[in-house]
Amino acid sequence: MKIVPALLEKTPVSFFLTINQLLPYFSYFQIDITDGQCVPNKTLSLKEILPILFKINTQKKLIFDLHLMVVNWKKELNQLKKMSLPKNIFLNNVFVHSPFFPLLEKKQIVDLQLGMVINPQDNIETIGKKYDLKKIKIIQIMSVEPGFQGSPFLPETLKKIEQLRLASYRSKIYLDGGINEKTLPQILSLKYQPDFLCIGSFLTKTELIKERVDFLRKTIG
Repeated sequence: MKIVPALLEKTPVSFFLTINQLLPYFSYFQIDITDGQCVPNKTLSLKEILPILFKINTQKKLIFDLHLMVVNWKKELNQLKKMSLPKNIFLNNVFVHSPFFPLLEKKQIVDLQLGMVINPQDNIETIGKKYDLKKIKIIQIMSVEPGFQGSPFLPETLKKIEQLRLASYRSKIYLDGGINEKTLPQILSLKYQPDFLCIGSFLTKTELIKERVDFLRKTIG
């Protein structure tokens, strides 16, 4: 399993500070973008994030995923098409929640790889009937109610990993939310484990980043 810090920030200052604290340890991040409508919380928009990326003082290659929790996804993706990034920064995947997935998939608005987000209340069997799972390149399972960092971990969502694998889904699975020193043992005990762990507040809301990074890497192996 690989670790991907999840950034959910409301102000340019907090975004800049958080990413700079994590830069010594990571080069792959996921940016959460919420609008206060799709979920009851509002973060920076893509337009607000772009100038901050140019202020990051590093020469190493950085890769970002985008996790869109917005109703007006067209606005954010149109902004994405206009974005010009620093030479060392690359966008990798765009994750959208299952209700919006067919709209984006059909229109092919962006050239980036499109991933589907499965919410806690979503049913894998229903999704398997609606979509050809083999054609979905990546899936992200929410193990918390989306929108806030620090939300309670929902252990029942872990069953979705096994359900996907038993439904012959063989592509990458991300797990997002509530991952910390208490919930990680549950994840590691699974027969079917995720490929990526999107970790938010355990890394972004602490002054003990090095200790927590060391713990994660030692525990995951």
